[in-house]
Amino acid sequence: MAKHLIITADDFGLAPGINQAVIDLHQAGVVTSTSLMVNMPGFKDAVKRIRHVATLGVGLHFNLSEGSPIAPANWIPSLVNHKGEFSNNLSWDESDVMTELKAQMHRLQSAGIQPTHIDSHGFTQKRMAVCRPMLILARTMNLPMRRTGWEPDARINSLPGVVDNFYSNVYFEAGGKSLLLNNLHSVSDGISEIICHPGYVDEYLPKVSTWTEVRKIEYNVLADPEVLRTIRALKITLINYSQVKYLSGFTNRRINVISISKL
Repeated sequence: MAKHLIITADDFGLAPGINQAVIDLHQAGVVTSTSLMVNMPGFKDAVKRIRHVATLGVGLHFNLSEGSPIAPANWIPSLVNHKGEFSNNLSWDESDVMTELKAQMHRLQSAGIQPTHIDSHGFTQKRMAVCRPMLILARTMNLPMRRTGWEPDARINSLPGVVDNFYSNVYFEAGGKSLLLNNLHSVSDGISEIICHPGYVDEYLPKVSTWTEVRKIEYNVLADPEVLRTIRALKITLINYSQVKYLSGFTNRRINVISISKL
């Protein structure tokens, strides 16, 4: 076997500074995949940028916690507050979740983007009311769905393109570079995914996220030349989700969750 690794930058579309940082890391040869938030202020900017970067895999970063929904608020009452914004009360109705999931996917595709995979912002897919609609849509569209190991529905194991190892650390704390290098050294044969949250701090980011300077720190860790040198030295093949389902096919392998995120 061989070592295949997806490096996914989440939160694409959150703000223009994040979009540019993700593109820069992809062009530097490190980030191979990103997950797009279609309801956030940087969405249109992300769509413009991605048209010039055909090799970057783009998936749907299904979002139920930040900003306002794509579907009309009166169609999804369990997801919103009196202002029509996501309420974060977690008393989600599964049919409302499916309605919003389809609306976000439709917006992604209407922008001319063919998604490579589906995942969720804040790992909300660990809740059954979110996991089940995502599984249904992923299977309907024959798309890989990120497997974190915390999903309550084992049917995710039969989807195409699930990974063997999932790394969910953050790299902006002390020792972030060493942690990333250690994770790379631990990548084994099969398919692994490392997620990250790089970004440049622009005027828009503080308005939509409390993670500001930490994103620039994480960008600097990923952009360090030693990271790419290590990937090459370890003979790790970088891929995105458009390739992974053809490498893995349908599988019932158990996932190894390497680390737990603070998200």
